[in-house]
Amino acid sequence: MSKKENFGQAMHEMFGVGKEPGAAAGASAAAEIVPMDQIKEEGKSKGNFADFTVGTSISTKSYGATYLAEGTMMKGTLQTKGDVEIAGEFEGDIISKGKVVIHSNITSNITAVGLLLVDCNLRGNVKVTGDVTLNENSTIQGNIHAENMACSGRIIGDLDIQGNLSLDACAQIDGNIKVDTLSVSRGAKISGTIEMRTMKKN
Repeated sequence: MSKKENFGQAMHEMFGVGKEPGAAAGASAAAEIVPMDQIKEEGKSKGNFADFTVGTSISTKSYGATYLAEGTMMKGTLQTKGDVEIAGEFEGDIISKGKVVIHSNITSNITAVGLLLVDCNLRGNVKVTGDVTLNENSTIQGNIHAENMACSGRIIGDLDIQGNLSLDACAQIDGNIKVDTLSVSRGAKISGTIEMRTMKKN
């Protein structure tokens, strides 16, 4: 089957428009070129994809991720409306309206919705509106402001956590903690003061 035949069959099967290859005697097997407006109208009239639109399936509020690959080096400010994932070398500020995932040792102040560190070291301050997560082999050297935090690694700096701070058995905190609720596994180490916020009454 030629590319044109494949295209024609796919258009017919997916949207119910165009000619079905070999559907009638003497019918041409070539695909019919169908205007986009016709695809929309025929698709709606046949009950297929009631809200079907072409070329606008990605919301204007959705943004692709920015990825810095291993072996890549960058200095400066990285500002994006999408998620960020870094496996290369980076030095500078990261400002994201999405989540940031780090796999390498970097120096950066981070402002984002969420932050995940996987086997890496971050030198810089963190301010996120959501959650911060560190695995066992990760370290943050800087102050952290977040909604919630789950730590299995090491933090050298002060923590200001609006919600819950969860410290795994491997966690080490060298700094002062201000938090609403705190859960500490046996074996976790804290060097600094702990301030529990007063619980709000309903």
